[in-house]
Amino acid sequence: MNKILVVEDEDILREVIVDYLIEDGYQVLEAADGEKALELFQSNSVELVILDIVLPKIDGWSVCRRIRKNSSIPIIMLTARSDEDDSLMGYELGADDYLIKPYSPRILMVKVKRFLEKYSGTMDEMLISSGGIVMNIGARLVTVDGNTINYGRFNL
Repeated sequence: MNKILVVEDEDILREVIVDYLIEDGYQVLEAADGEKALELFQSNSVELVILDIVLPKIDGWSVCRRIRKNSSIPIIMLTARSDEDDSLMGYELGADDYLIKPYSPRILMVKVKRFLEKYSGTMDEMLISSGGIVMNIGARLVTVDGNTINYGRFNL
């Protein structure tokens, strides 16, 4: 069962998203602020993140940036901000999609399904190893003899 992290500070919006996801058979983790989102992301195996931009404690831009340091899982950003620069910023930070509020929950569910189908099972197929060096392209991690190399984000 796919596990999805929903990060939305507006309780009603978060509940609607969560209800739709559960109805479609997904397992859901919820966060109302960026700090809790990062905590849940780091302590759980999540396959997709639905992320609001305007959040308490740590904003969605920063959450996206931190997730992208170690993972290439799909991120769908949500915002009431319709400025083109905001959309571009989301994509530059590594968001896979960007929905402007108000949006249709049914459209969001189609996007979730599409991303999960596209990325499911690809992480293991994206390993390159030689000697003691392992590159996990999907997770964007490099290890040498079991030790993770701090390289920042790399693009392949």
